[in-house]
Amino acid sequence: MSDFDIYKSYNEQVNPYSEGKKNLGSRADKKTRYYMYEKCKGNITLNEKERHSIELLKMALRRSKKPSVSCSFGIDSIVSLYLTRKALSELDIDPSDIDVVWNNTLNEFPETRMYAKKIMDLWNLRLHQTKPKKSLKQVIDDHGGVDSSYFFSRKGDRREGRPLSEKCCAVLKHEPMHRAMKELNFDLIVVGIRADESSQRKIAGLRDGEFFYSTTEWKSFVVRPILYWTEEDVWNYVKKEKIPYNDVYNNNMIKTYPKNIKEIVKKYQQELVELGIDVDQLANEQIQTVNRWQSIFLKKIGFKMFTPRVGCMMCPIPVKYGYLKWIRTYYPKVYEGMIYKLGYGKVLLEMIPDDVKQEIEFVLNIDLSAENAHEYLKEILEAKPCTFDKF
Repeated sequence: MSDFDIYKSYNEQVNPYSEGKKNLGSRADKKTRYYMYEKCKGNITLNEKERHSIELLKMALRRSKKPSVSCSFGIDSIVSLYLTRKALSELDIDPSDIDVVWNNTLNEFPETRMYAKKIMDLWNLRLHQTKPKKSLKQVIDDHGGVDSSYFFSRKGDRREGRPLSEKCCAVLKHEPMHRAMKELNFDLIVVGIRADESSQRKIAGLRDGEFFYSTTEWKSFVVRPILYWTEEDVWNYVKKEKIPYNDVYNNNMIKTYPKNIKEIVKKYQQELVELGIDVDQLANEQIQTVNRWQSIFLKKIGFKMFTPRVGCMMCPIPVKYGYLKWIRTYYPKVYEGMIYKLGYGKVLLEMIPDDVKQEIEFVLNIDLSAENAHEYLKEILEAKPCTFDKF
């Protein structure tokens, strides 16, 4: 199979309205679906990935009467939108002549709202903004409050009976998007999903391919132009094309320093200085927050980083990855809302490690139990603000 054949193959095979005909259906055959996955195991350049993505988009756009781009104003969806605009230009279509859908959860970062306005004006976007019918607080109250599954359950399907985190996503994100798809009658949606984000997305990518017909969820064609791009590919492309990006991505945090920090600083001193990092402070573990480009390099040389994603500010899912320390550092008022108003603190306090619990009991001279811990929540966080930082 050649590079050209992959687009021809998708175009000929994916047709959900041709049931019973050989090789026709909602998904292409395995050889087609696995083509780029296998090719990306080799030495493929970013320019080659860009060309593949644009040709894939051109194939999908030619088949569509009313295409759309799903855009969260996160970096993956912005790169996918940028590539879509390039594909439209190559088809001699105005790059702004496409519908862009932003699912505003009403729980967005202030930087995201400002960035959305900036890009909408800069790229002359035809933007449709969807909103949920219920707030996050209402979803939690309807569930009967927060429980431990809200933070540490695995994200799966969103049927009734699933954890609160699934119901939360269903109400705030998926129902509004389904409503927009139905009301605006789109027949194609461009999404910025990448396979290396999680094992689930990789499995789904191989199962469905880069272009398929969603028979159950969206009831439209779906194209994933950056499915086999890596995070590094995305940011290298942003730099190469000078694509403006959301300021949230400049708020990165060092979670863990390598044990051989002084050796690493000495080895990479020139690169660190060129990135604007104070090497003396880094060697002495005195730096906590860094910008996006610094974070990418530090992660590559052995640092464990917390790198933010654009989405719901009060989302519980990244709590287990160090999110509470990050949100407490950059958005203290939001942190307080999560801990007190939404009830996160009461549940998390029941789950703290024994050594942290013993330290709190010693410092405050109190006896903590699952029944009374929440009564001391404010007092505990005043004495030990970092109580929840290691979740």
